[in-house]
Amino acid sequence: MNKLAVLLFLLGIGVPVQTTAATLTKDDVKVLPHCSFKLSVHTSASKNTIWRLWSDVENWKEFDTELRYSYLVGDSKFSAGAIGYLKANGAPKTKFVLTEFEELESFTESLRIPLFQVIELKRYFEADSNGGTTFTHEVVFKGGLKFIMYSLLAGKFKRELVNVMENLKEVAEREELQQSE
Repeated sequence: MNKLAVLLFLLGIGVPVQTTAATLTKDDVKVLPHCSFKLSVHTSASKNTIWRLWSDVENWKEFDTELRYSYLVGDSKFSAGAIGYLKANGAPKTKFVLTEFEELESFTESLRIPLFQVIELKRYFEADSNGGTTFTHEVVFKGGLKFIMYSLLAGKFKRELVNVMENLKEVAEREELQQSE
């Protein structure tokens, strides 16, 4: 597979977007400056449960319906500098690097896409005064063509981000419920 195939996948050409029944919508995604956006979700699940799901790279497909697989290379630990690969439906295998990492707090996954562009996927926790956990997924487009790539790809990313975040919340809450039984 070549870089053109990656770009076509990211544009959503010929690839159906899977959806789930969600209480969130694309309109809940907050647009940020500099070609980025984020979605924050409140859950009754603990921070440790969300972190465990985030750090279990091989099982990201449990909550990301677009992923066929994801893994870290060799004996890599979930930490800064770790290299991994993921394959989304209809796309070639794509390399990622964990470029920023703070145990139990945040991490950033950097993906190189065609035309020397980078998409950073930042996941972190935010203060929550409601007695639960608020987790956030931020998407940042970088590179000389970021405005064009953002215009082309943001809609698809926002739609899928809503599904991923709702699914992650459901998986975490279900897991904690099962542990309490």
